[in-house]
Amino acid sequence: MTTNLVSVVMEFLTPDMIGRIASAVEVDRNKAQSAVRSAVPALLVAFNDTATQPGGAQKLADAAGQQTSTLRNFARHVSGGQSLLFEEGSRMLLSLVGARNQNSLTEAIATFTGLNQGATGSLLGLLAPIVMGTIAKHQGTRSLDANDIADLFASQKDNIADALPSGLGSLLSGTGLLNSLGGTSRTATPASNEAMRGASIVRPVRQRGAAAKIVIVVIAAFLAVFASMALLGTFARKAQDAGISPIDPGFVPSTGQINAGRSKP
Repeated sequence: MTTNLVSVVMEFLTPDMIGRIASAVEVDRNKAQSAVRSAVPALLVAFNDTATQPGGAQKLADAAGQQTSTLRNFARHVSGGQSLLFEEGSRMLLSLVGARNQNSLTEAIATFTGLNQGATGSLLGLLAPIVMGTIAKHQGTRSLDANDIADLFASQKDNIADALPSGLGSLLSGTGLLNSLGGTSRTATPASNEAMRGASIVRPVRQRGAAAKIVIVVIAAFLAVFASMALLGTFARKAQDAGISPIDPGFVPSTGQINAGRSKP
C-alpha cells in the first residue's frame, strides 16, 4: 500500500506534540491544531514545487539527510530551546523554497487561520524540520538521493492536494505553488462556482432588461396610435371647415388641403 506522506507527518503531530507547539509559538491550542493541519500540506506543496525545479530534488535530499534525528529529539528541543528551532527551521525553509514562496506561505496561512504572521512564521519554522525528518524516516536506511525524492513527491501529489483545505488552496493559487501539483482543475472549481453564481445574477438582469424593452415598444406603439388618431381628428376638422368629406379624392390628409383643380361644391 502506498504511503500517504501527509498522514505520516500528522501521525507524529499528536495532540500532546501540538500542545507543545502551541505553547512554543504562544497561541491557543485549538488554533494551533487548525494551523498545523493547514500548514503541513502547504509546506509539502512548496517542497513539491522545489522538487520540480532544476537541482531542487537534490536540495531536498540534502536537507532531509540533515534531519534524520529531528523526530527523535524534537519533543525535547521544543520544550527548551525553541528560539533556536525557529531560526534553524526558518533558515532551512528559506533555502529550500526561496524568500518569495516562504513569504507566500506565511501570508496565506496567517490569513486562512487568523494567526498573526509572526506566530505563523514560527510555526512554519518548527514544522519544516518535522516534514523533512518524516521524509528521511520514510526513506529508512536507503541513501537519500535526488531521484528518490523526486519519485516520492511525484507519488504524493494527489495526497497533498486532497489534504490542502480549499480556502487555503485559493489563497495559494495566485503564487504558482500549486502548478507543480497539476491541480489547476482542483482550484478552478471555486472559480467556476463563482462564475456560475455571477451568471445566475446576470441572467435575471438581462431578462428584466429584455422585458423592459418590450414594455417600451408596446408603450411607443400605443403612443403612435393615439398620435395618429389625434392627427386624423385634426384632418377631419380641417375637412369639415373646407366643406368636403375627409374621404373626398381631392382631400390630401398630409396637408389637409384640396387637390389643385378641384373646388368646393
